[in-house]
Amino acid sequence: MLNTINQSPPGRMLGGIGTLLGPPQNTQFKKVVEVIKTILPKFAESAMNDAIENEDGLNSKLTRFITNAADQENFFANRESMEDERRGNSPATDIGIYLKVNPDTGIDSPRITVFEGKRLSTKLPKKRHQEYVIGHKEKEKHVPCGGIERFKLGKHGRKLNYAGLIGYLQDGTPETWHEKINTWIRELCGQSSEEPKWSDQEQLRPKKNNGRVAEYASIVKRTDNELCMTHLWISLVRPER
Repeated sequence: MLNTINQSPPGRMLGGIGTLLGPPQNTQFKKVVEVIKTILPKFAESAMNDAIENEDGLNSKLTRFITNAADQENFFANRESMEDERRGNSPATDIGIYLKVNPDTGIDSPRITVFEGKRLSTKLPKKRHQEYVIGHKEKEKHVPCGGIERFKLGKHGRKLNYAGLIGYLQDGTPETWHEKINTWIRELCGQSSEEPKWSDQEQLRPKKNNGRVAEYASIVKRTDNELCMTHLWISLVRPER
């Protein structure tokens, strides 16, 4: 159980400089994923009631929902998680998940994982329509703002082995978006000479779909290693009457 870490002395939680010595990262990550999957439907109801459709607003609301749901767990959510807090211009992932520690120890909260949130909407500007995967060109220069792309380049989750993407489904179905995204990934294979190259193996694999939350898994191939990514898509499409 993850919450047993709260009773552990600091020496068991951290070793060296910020090295987590509790349950394996995969165990912690799976627990976080299960909590998020549980609260996503309630989050969706709240977001639709408040007519929130923009990405930043959705990410902010989801961060609060995760923290409230994790009140009895050993972690909390933080809006925007900088890769390097020593740099004011450091890339920051939308949501960081951190281990709770006793403030009396003077130990900072270690990061468990991060999540990026992306809209899945055909109403995005044309240049951004593939943004879940890859960025776009601006004045003939590529802007690396794609969800998967930023993890692939190490701009997000550089030191992590497990991370996630939240897809805010604003039209269409999980099946249609799954097909589109895998098509975009296949098209990227062999198109670019830059490292790290895209691979067919990076396509999303379906795991579970309960009608509101669809879960997929993928492997992101980086220059020196691989990242195990979980994709959680929540429907924000209002049912037809």
